[in-house]
Amino acid sequence: MSELKTTRPYKERFLDGFDRSQLRQEVQKVKPRFNLRKKYLTWALGATLAVGGIGAPLKVIHDSQNRLEHRGPQGPQEPAPQQPQQVQQTQRQAPVDQSLAGDLRDAQNIANEVAGGVAAAAKGVEQGVKQAAEVPIAAVVAAPSAVAQAPQQIAQAAEDVKAQFFAKEVPFGSIIYQEAQKNNLRPELLAAIVQQESKFQPTARSIMGAQGLMQLVPKTGRWMGASNLMNPAQNIMAGAKYLKYLQDQFNGNETKVIAAYNAGEGNVRRFGGIPPFRETQKYVANVRNFQRQYSDRATSQVADLSR
Repeated sequence: MSELKTTRPYKERFLDGFDRSQLRQEVQKVKPRFNLRKKYLTWALGATLAVGGIGAPLKVIHDSQNRLEHRGPQGPQEPAPQQPQQVQQTQRQAPVDQSLAGDLRDAQNIANEVAGGVAAAAKGVEQGVKQAAEVPIAAVVAAPSAVAQAPQQIAQAAEDVKAQFFAKEVPFGSIIYQEAQKNNLRPELLAAIVQQESKFQPTARSIMGAQGLMQLVPKTGRWMGASNLMNPAQNIMAGAKYLKYLQDQFNGNETKVIAAYNAGEGNVRRFGGIPPFRETQKYVANVRNFQRQYSDRATSQVADLSR
């Protein structure tokens, strides 16, 4: 049986993206030469290609050709490999179904939205990097040291508040605070001894010859570098130095230092602490009480600052 022929072979027409309507017209133009069976078979083949469109499998076409030639089934044959240029031409010329076109538009919209989100995220990252780059390198390098210095800064701020408290709330407080700092004493201790000795009277004198705010005898005053014990600054300076001396002698034990200031260094060593003198025992209790009062008032001011 001879092969049905059209103006273009099926295979070539399919690969070139031949339009469905044109394909149908080509099929209808074919005139059977022998019997009606070929005619009906040609119409069926054309309808199949028209309905299937681009998605019709190539092996259906080859099977149809084999049946026409040999009147029997034959194994599937692979279509001839397409050249890249022909594939691109087919893709450009093939008609796109309306529903497929809608899906493509939806996909394009989604892609645009994703691209916009990615662009916005990239812009945010760029701005973050730009802001980070604008931070001075010195500030970044200094950050760890600033954290390490924070406790020291807090302690210094508290000490500044204490200094202001003594300057404003305690008579001769500025001198007391400065001399305490110079001699590694607590300003509360120095202020408490001044209050107990003279009640902050710079011209006070005792029957034993003690003079000034801290009631020093002239011999001790000269030993500590004071030439005029009636001068408040010299008196407090000399008294602070003497307390520093006693503190070194008793390894920082403030109770023994206070007792020695009243009863003498020798008596404290003799009794191993506060001597059994009523006056000295009362003296130590009073100084300790004044010391706690100054400490509580200074601490209260520091707490008010931190609120």
